[in-house]
Amino acid sequence: MKSSVPAVALWGKRAPFHSITAIMITDDQQTIVTGSQEGQICLWNLSSELKISSKEILFGHTASVTCLAKARDFEKQPYVVSATENGEMCVWNVTSGQCIENAKLPYRHTAICYYHCSFRMTGDGWLLCCGQYNDVLIIDAKTLTVLHTLISSQSSDWISCMCIVHSTRIQEDSLVAVSVTGDLKVWDLSSSVTSIQERQSVYEQESKSLDCTNCQAIRFCTYTERLLLVMFSNCWKVYDYCDFSLLCTEFSKSGQCFAGGEVLATQRLIIWTEDGHSYIYQLLNSGLSKSIYPADGKVLKETISPHLLCSTYVKEIKLLFLSQSFPFVMGFMNERKEPFYKILFSGEASGRITLWHIPDVPVSTLDGSPKEIPIAAAWTLQDDFDKHHSMLEGIVDHLCASKDGTESAAVSSSVYVPNLDKLVCGYEDGNIFITLALHAAKARILEDISLLKYTLPYKVLKGHSSSVTCLLYPHSKSARFDPSWLVSGGQDSCVIWWDIFTEEILHQFTLQAGPVMNLLLSPENYRLKGHRIVCCICSDHSVALLHLQERVCLLHARKHLFPVKMIKWHLAENLLIVGCEDDSVYIWEIETGTLERHETGEMAKAILTSCEDSECLMTDSILPVSQDTQMHKNAGYKSSSSYKLGTLPCPGVAQLHCRCKQTGTSHVQRPFTILPVKTKSNNINFHVLLFDLEKLVELLLSFQLSGLKSSNSFYSYDILKRAKSAAEKRTLTLKRNRTAGSLFPMDGQVKNICERKVHKDNRAVKSLEESGDIKRQKKVKSSKKIRLQPSGKIDTNITTDTAKLLLSCLLPWGVDKELDNHCVRYLDILRLQCPVSFGLVSNGNHISLMLPGWNHNHSGAEEEHMPNNLFSRKVLDLSNKYITAAQGQSGSKYGLENNADGTQGSQIVLYLLSRLSLVNRIVNMPLEFTNTIDSPQRLESVRNKWRSSETFSSSFSIFYDKSGCHFPDPENGSLVKLISSWRDQSIKIIEVIQAALLAEVQRSMKTLKKTSISSQPLTMIDNGNGEVQTLPKTEQTEQMAKYIKNIPLPKRPSDSFASSNSINQGPQPLLAAESFPVWLCFSQTAQ
Repeated sequence: MKSSVPAVALWGKRAPFHSITAIMITDDQQTIVTGSQEGQICLWNLSSELKISSKEILFGHTASVTCLAKARDFEKQPYVVSATENGEMCVWNVTSGQCIENAKLPYRHTAICYYHCSFRMTGDGWLLCCGQYNDVLIIDAKTLTVLHTLISSQSSDWISCMCIVHSTRIQEDSLVAVSVTGDLKVWDLSSSVTSIQERQSVYEQESKSLDCTNCQAIRFCTYTERLLLVMFSNCWKVYDYCDFSLLCTEFSKSGQCFAGGEVLATQRLIIWTEDGHSYIYQLLNSGLSKSIYPADGKVLKETISPHLLCSTYVKEIKLLFLSQSFPFVMGFMNERKEPFYKILFSGEASGRITLWHIPDVPVSTLDGSPKEIPIAAAWTLQDDFDKHHSMLEGIVDHLCASKDGTESAAVSSSVYVPNLDKLVCGYEDGNIFITLALHAAKARILEDISLLKYTLPYKVLKGHSSSVTCLLYPHSKSARFDPSWLVSGGQDSCVIWWDIFTEEILHQFTLQAGPVMNLLLSPENYRLKGHRIVCCICSDHSVALLHLQERVCLLHARKHLFPVKMIKWHLAENLLIVGCEDDSVYIWEIETGTLERHETGEMAKAILTSCEDSECLMTDSILPVSQDTQMHKNAGYKSSSSYKLGTLPCPGVAQLHCRCKQTGTSHVQRPFTILPVKTKSNNINFHVLLFDLEKLVELLLSFQLSGLKSSNSFYSYDILKRAKSAAEKRTLTLKRNRTAGSLFPMDGQVKNICERKVHKDNRAVKSLEESGDIKRQKKVKSSKKIRLQPSGKIDTNITTDTAKLLLSCLLPWGVDKELDNHCVRYLDILRLQCPVSFGLVSNGNHISLMLPGWNHNHSGAEEEHMPNNLFSRKVLDLSNKYITAAQGQSGSKYGLENNADGTQGSQIVLYLLSRLSLVNRIVNMPLEFTNTIDSPQRLESVRNKWRSSETFSSSFSIFYDKSGCHFPDPENGSLVKLISSWRDQSIKIIEVIQAALLAEVQRSMKTLKKTSISSQPLTMIDNGNGEVQTLPKTEQTEQMAKYIKNIPLPKRPSDSFASSNSINQGPQPLLAAESFPVWLCFSQTAQ
């Protein structure tokens, strides 16, 4: 069980590239699914009026998607399976966007068919797969493990295409396939179910040569159960399914290549080509036989001739970055349910989707010429981005905003520095900007502090003459590096070593090898003179090793003919092993810089296999693949070399679960991180904010137990509202940041502290050498621990701000104004500028992100009064059910009624996050836990199993042990059953979280009202008639405000005092005037 990680996408003005390589429409005709060359899966809404809008984009694949297919009975489970060029397979829930299962197999699939026969087989069905391997694989649709293989008794070869033939007349199922050599094969599935389950060999029932190669598709006519349509690249043919006799042949005209086809109705076909054309034919009985001398000696059959009725056409969009022309991917949906649409759809390399509504009875024009069917809809991702441009602004777009309105330089590289809470961005113009990460995110997302983004402090590093292509912060990889060091690579073929605290260039390496594509660090256990090495991958396929401290280039390997995809270090013999895309291997001696060996083929694989225990660095992906990904599930298979991660960097999120596990490092887990994402271009497309919910709960609880308090990073809502200018808001922000220790003047202090710790450690090592005292050895070990984590302390303010930012993003603003005011006034949770694009990390390294305009898509129309950030109307109903299920739970055990002082807001924030963490775990909890809630006999054993499970994190156990909420317990039973039932209904996790948050905020608001009335002191005030009136605390604010207005304010303190304590003279009179009523209010209460 793995809990999902909430995320928020900060999109830029440009949509990510999505070159469509596979496309399908779900059985309910409400969702279009597309796979891309970049590895993403995109989900599109399809309305009953055939209007298209993008909904969600799914990341997780590291190579181009080759095929898509349904993976379950869609009415029960809306699952779709995707396969890629490097053997990855994923099962996705298209309703929730979650990755249900994933695996990596040593097979490249080109077509997948889902098969399930409820009365013959158990389980969730099979995935029948064909591709660049012999025969047909049978893969379990639930676990994605290889179950069996359909074998060819003769002429075993790769299968080009296949289809499942279901005969309703005789109630039998068969698999019809055509090999690359043109052999048609038929396997009987109905009679082979038992043999497949018992792992017995299953051979084809029939086989026949079609005397034609390069088969593109094969389709069975379900209307007559007689015709079999086979499409080849240069022609298409119709066979009689009973004896496979040829009935019709139509050759390509004007050099077009056929790509596929479908049977529209009895005697009616639709055929499409690779260039986007399609043709509808009516099959007519010609009365003549094209076979004068039948080869098989049978009676002559009456053949058919095609008559062209209609056609469709779409003009291809040419893109500059596409070096070659890619074929259209097309399909056809013939739905017999309402609204009874026959839809022809296509996807292009430009990312455009086109739909045609095929009429039920296609007819030609009056003169007999074919009639052209108009396009019903066409849409791209960029169309949605242009339509909802108000939601689109990058996290650092304001840094390079031009004053004349022209387009500013784009971000070409980015890295997040968690221990300093800095975001470092390299731009196309060669500049490197460094700004406060969390504050920049808040200024981009939150409404009341949006103007502060133009006044946030930042630094600019200038040294590159052209675009900054890659960045490396060595301290995040190993604590032995100085926290002030930054390494950048540029298109100018320069690598610059920076001191980000002083903005100095420590050294510049000129490689003269083209743009620097990637920067890596040598393994922790490989050092030269006690230091790790920086490895540079250049665009000319060369590899350079740089020693920063010595300021020298140790090795520059230039003889690679293909792009580098893998770097391995042989530590024992001091060798650098470079793997290239052509599966060749180059072995370099690091000390001498000479090429020792160059191997290809099986020898190259053997060399890579022999180095399995060495350090391996993948160079062509932004993020590493998660170590716990289920790879090579089929028994008996062992990888001999690492698969290529894709020529185009695609983001995984394994970085979340690989918490700097390098040897010798001990970095503290961070509750917040920023993930830069680039797809096809050389620029960063967008950033993703990732929140570790359980880590936030753990840190906030530890702060509360240790008595640490946080000051508001931005001043309270009321003061911000009354600030008159952006300059005054900047003053308030700077005033806080001087105390929080997160602004740039503190960088020098961080550096000095680290230097003092390293110096202290060196002295300890020296004392150890002089004396063998055991106690001194223990001191040295402890000092090493201190030195290895100089930045281990996490700022209380950053953690609190992160928690409030997450709640601001999740809260469905606009549902209840009183609730909104409660969050802003008492909890310091600020409103959003616009709805945020939610995201979710699931199943290790898969992430789903909502696309701009999702709030309009889910509401069904663009309503002006649509509540801001409410994911769907379903959330309101779920929230009411949640309140009903949680009625028996008391808020006192969570600390809501313990205090009535100023710390109650922080306690409520902690309580809300803890409840969301609980809900998140229930959603991801296995069914074996949820099914035992009503069984007291098994509850204790399940609880022990829950706690002993390796996925039960320390943060979760710490919080619930302290608060007394042991899970699962009888009090939470109804809640667990309710949320588990939602999971079975494929309700999105964000809907569950929003419903739980809305319900818990309502409960906390009621608790706060009761606490304010019962526990806070009464206020005595003159009612204006000479009588003293006693008011409860809830009415104090409004009455005291009226009372204070009639009191003359004293003179402001001396100007010299005010000026000495103010950064900016402008806002000072306002602050001094407002500080007096606050003091007067407290003095009146005390009296």
